[in-house]
Amino acid sequence: MSTIIISYRLPYKITTGKTHVTVTQASGGLATAINSLKKENFQAGKVYWMGCADFSVNTWEKNRDKFKGDYIIRPVFLDKETDRNFYNGFSNSVLWPLFHYFPSNIDYQEKYLDAYKRANETMCNEVLQILKPGDTVWIHDYHFLPLAGLIRSKQPNVKIGFFLHTPFPEYEIFRLLPHHCRNYLLKGMLGSDLVGFHTHDYNIHFLNTLLLQLGVQYKFSELKYDNRNIRSGVFPISIDFEKFNTAYHLPEVIKMRAQLKKRYADYKIIFSVDRLDYTKGVLHRLAGYEKLLEKHPHWRNKVVFILVMVPSRNEISKYGEGKQMIEERISNINGRYGNFNWSPIVYQHHSVNFNNLIALYSVCDTALISPLRDGMNLVAKEFVASRADMQGVLLLSEMTGSAKELSGAVIFNPFDADDIAYKLDESLNIDSTEASERIKSMQYRIKKHDIIKWANDYMQSLEKVSESNYGTKTFDKKEKEDFVKKYAAAQSRLLLLDYDGTLVNFAPTPDKATPTDELKDILKQLVADKKNRVVIISGRNHNTLQEWLGDIPLEIISEHGAYVKQHGKWHSALAVKSIWWDKVMAVMQDYVERCPGSFIEIKSFSMAWHYRNADEQTGFQRSRELLQSLNNYLINSDATTLDGNKVVEVRPMYTNKGNAYKQYYGEHKYDIKLAIGDDTTDEDLFYCFNTPNEIAIKVGKGSSYARYRINSVEQVIALLKQLI
Repeated sequence: MSTIIISYRLPYKITTGKTHVTVTQASGGLATAINSLKKENFQAGKVYWMGCADFSVNTWEKNRDKFKGDYIIRPVFLDKETDRNFYNGFSNSVLWPLFHYFPSNIDYQEKYLDAYKRANETMCNEVLQILKPGDTVWIHDYHFLPLAGLIRSKQPNVKIGFFLHTPFPEYEIFRLLPHHCRNYLLKGMLGSDLVGFHTHDYNIHFLNTLLLQLGVQYKFSELKYDNRNIRSGVFPISIDFEKFNTAYHLPEVIKMRAQLKKRYADYKIIFSVDRLDYTKGVLHRLAGYEKLLEKHPHWRNKVVFILVMVPSRNEISKYGEGKQMIEERISNINGRYGNFNWSPIVYQHHSVNFNNLIALYSVCDTALISPLRDGMNLVAKEFVASRADMQGVLLLSEMTGSAKELSGAVIFNPFDADDIAYKLDESLNIDSTEASERIKSMQYRIKKHDIIKWANDYMQSLEKVSESNYGTKTFDKKEKEDFVKKYAAAQSRLLLLDYDGTLVNFAPTPDKATPTDELKDILKQLVADKKNRVVIISGRNHNTLQEWLGDIPLEIISEHGAYVKQHGKWHSALAVKSIWWDKVMAVMQDYVERCPGSFIEIKSFSMAWHYRNADEQTGFQRSRELLQSLNNYLINSDATTLDGNKVVEVRPMYTNKGNAYKQYYGEHKYDIKLAIGDDTTDEDLFYCFNTPNEIAIKVGKGSSYARYRINSVEQVIALLKQLI
């Protein structure tokens, strides 16, 4: 079996000179991090790395033999216009600013999206040339959000993982994209078996966006879509700790470090290195440094700020404007505070090689890392790992993913120049003992959770979710015959039956879905069999179920567990209506007025807003808005929302069919347990069924935790007749 890694950048680049061609490792956090992995970190077989070529086909053909390493390089060639509108256009003028919370920098154009689609389709076609059933595909970053879905549609029997290296924004930011664009991206991501993020925040934002945009429900970061199991998870990326730590002792590094120490012997050194990007907060960083010199004048002539900016995306106007503003600010600070013997800022606008970078990391007193928003930021981890001398202080923006891991850093708000100045002063005054303790704690974390562990954790999780990804099977003739035989042989049976959409078809209003005489007769016969314990488990009001089915000696769980009928008597699991009742009623009433055809159903301890009779598009859109409003209002309350089949319900916390089942029937042993339901509310129950004698059946369309699926109420009735 092969593994195919996909990213925009290939791990190597070809530089063509006048007389010779050189092949060097590509810069950038993603390429550097993944290139630290070896072939043995993946499953046995070939390991391909596919990416978009920044060289011509002719150059590749002449130099392809120079690419040595653990990966088989497969460049994908895009025409110049497609590549420009795909990369500089949609990827970096739409998704990059959107995902980093810079909406004013978004330049959305349909031609950019068209090119993005073409590039992803081209990559898909290239992947399919080498992809075989059972292979693993690992897709990286925002350039290829829809790629998993494209590959899955052509080759369903492969393992596909996707990892996002940027933040994933909150829904209110994501929804700035046009509706069709949002759906295209999200549905593409759901072609993956595993979607990975750096932090829990990004993961929650993604799951909440799926719920509000597509109506896709999740449970413990697990979800069902297109009849497949999908999982999202948190896998904070890291670095090759040993590579950076041992580099401290390289002869070239020692020499460079000695030169820097001699040159800046009379100064404390602050060091920053970044790509030129507006998300990195360089202007804010300079403002904070200027505040330090202004408010703490004793640092003048005693500190130097070495700032390295690596060129990036020069074709995009925002980047060129940013460079000009940064250089003007540096000039102003040096002009205001500097003198003939001292420049407050030493600025360099080009790349530095690895050895020089380690020398700068390991000579500075403080590493100042101040992104306004960053998915992880590996520079912070590189700095910490490179300090084999156990010295230096990490000054880190709270807006980075790495701030959630590196507890030994001095954390600051990158938008607050006064805070930056204050924390700079603090970090420059930290003594060597405290600095050593801080570095030690962070090195322990990075060494334990290095790039190898990141890849292994991700791949193991991908393998697990792929193994479980068999989906819900059709309850066909053979499956039905086998089940009926097991049922007949069983000496004890538990039957848990939903009502609406399972035993009766939906009606325009809930009061019209009365049971037929045929259904009541079937239920009476099932109850009459002494081997059976028959339970109606429904979200319906208990008074309604009593009126319709009270003459049958059934057990009934109503309102998702708020009321229970056993041994002919009803009892409530709840005491009184909660304090949220009137407020939620007012909110739902507002949505009734805003969505013609919708209505509210009042139950004893819950209420539901139905939009089955509303215009489909309007109803769904209003339901997303209502869900978001209720979720925000009900934080820290004793209630929860339920996104059901064309219904949004608010119910007391912990009242769901799964909990009710576990409370009243979970401890009892039965030869067979059968649960049948059609709605999201039944998934809590289906989730509890995980042994061979526990059979869950989903009625109708939609992804489900159920083992089997049947198509209609009529087929449920036919099955129950067979059981009789």
